[in-house]
Amino acid sequence: MVFALFKWLTWLCMPYTLVMLGLLATGLWLVRRKAIRPAICVVALAALLFVMGLPAVAALLGHSLERQCPPTPLEAIPQADAIVVLGGGVGEVVEGRPYPELHPAADRAIMGVRLFRAGKAPIVIPTGIGAERAEKPLMETLGVPASSIVCETEARDTAENASKTFSLLRERGCKKVLLVTSAWHMPRAKMLFRADDIAFVPVGCDYENTPYAPFAGPLWTQLPTPEAAGKAAYYVKEWLGILFYSLRTPPAQ
Repeated sequence: MVFALFKWLTWLCMPYTLVMLGLLATGLWLVRRKAIRPAICVVALAALLFVMGLPAVAALLGHSLERQCPPTPLEAIPQADAIVVLGGGVGEVVEGRPYPELHPAADRAIMGVRLFRAGKAPIVIPTGIGAERAEKPLMETLGVPASSIVCETEARDTAENASKTFSLLRERGCKKVLLVTSAWHMPRAKMLFRADDIAFVPVGCDYENTPYAPFAGPLWTQLPTPEAAGKAAYYVKEWLGILFYSLRTPPAQ
């Protein structure tokens, strides 16, 4: 009981919660002042923060993406000519920090290593502006020889990940490629990694909402949080990107 009470009080003291309560109080004050339209706007904003901060909403949005790329057992993944790993989740090695810091999406680089060590392809291509100082040192630490890592270091987003990787693949005569990224990011990535002469096989990882259990845990874990709101924002961004490319599907390169 004391533990649960502490969690509830902690939630009430969070800045995210205080903003929502402040907006609600402002809306009620505006109603008393008979400023109905401003009150509706303020209360609607508070409601939006509440809904988007619910872990269940973030889980629903994330699962709607992840279900399009279910987990694949390692033994079911085919042999390929290369493994392309979309950057993310690995902090760069810089002065004063000799080892890459790992965040949730670091599963991408780890999956690339797992595939390489399973003999699925002879080279790994981490792609992204920081690949040389982030994914590459991590992969070397985990046993991938430097000679088997080919970095693409200019891409700033997923579209550039695709366009700038094609030339590296064609230079090496790659015809089948394992495409590794977070499962919630894979639907949009597949829309961009399209080529007439290269077959891309999606390999998902970083499953944040699989298995889907939005209401697991005690009630206080279901309250709105800024972490859940941040995840929901990422997932909404993915859906907006999917919508954009479905209306303007780039030609296969």
